[in-house]
Amino acid sequence: MKHIQFREESRYPGFYYRTDKNFVDEENWHCFVNSIYDKYTKQWTCFKRKHVDLVDKSKLFKAAAPH
Repeated sequence: MKHIQFREESRYPGFYYRTDKNFVDEENWHCFVNSIYDKYTKQWTCFKRKHVDLVDKSKLFKAAAPH
């Protein structure tokens, strides 16, 4: 839940939607959100990490055959 609250953008259609932040922000969406919980202070710290594609997307789909 903390990661969802940390995000400040919406995604359409219905994947992730915030009525108070009703915009699509591609630049800030493409990141990982991580968090650390301090058990002594009972505080959460959320932060963003650079997005890294784990799969080479150019190899996922074959090009359409010419007609």
